[in-house]
Amino acid sequence: MAAYLRTRRLWLIVNGTSKKPSPKPDNSTAVEDWEERASQAAGLIFLYLEPSQRIHVQTLQDNPVLMWTTLASVHVQKRPGTRFNAYDDFFSIRLGDGESLQSLMNRIDEGMRSIQALRPETYALKDLDNELVCMAMVRSLPPEYSTFTSSLLLLDKLDRTSLQDAFRNEEINRLRRAGEIGSSASPSALKAAVPASATAAAAKAPQRP
Repeated sequence: MAAYLRTRRLWLIVNGTSKKPSPKPDNSTAVEDWEERASQAAGLIFLYLEPSQRIHVQTLQDNPVLMWTTLASVHVQKRPGTRFNAYDDFFSIRLGDGESLQSLMNRIDEGMRSIQALRPETYALKDLDNELVCMAMVRSLPPEYSTFTSSLLLLDKLDRTSLQDAFRNEEINRLRRAGEIGSSASPSALKAAVPASATAAAAKAPQRP
């Protein structure tokens, strides 16, 4: 859709770059032209949507910028779990049977654009470092941890410290279910019940700067 709006010279209005001119006696034509193009952009966005999706912007048809950002918030969930899945897809790209190397490179470029689209505006290199550590921790879990893994991927924010805490809590819960510790055990007893290997691994994990 963004590409089509670019071909119609409407994208700069939709992404907020082109602002409505301030009404002045000598620029009424420019204001009318901007309003007409904004209305055209809003109409194209609305027509492009499936009927079931139009409910999200039904009351916003006089504001193409707000229509676009609303749709992005609904369909492009910029949470860590979504980016983890995008990285999984990205690193799973393989040359297909009979596929040209040019086609492969195009798919890789498209995969990277998908990842970049999922990053918040303030995303920095330190955020990538943090997410790579978290991703390695989540991916290291075997299939029997699938429920725990799914709950982690639904979080809006995921950093190394909170993930380490979640791992420790999951370890305690599993020990409880296995009957190795009682549900009424004190916090210190629960901590002691965690295997030494898990505690040592957590202690060796690099800390955030």
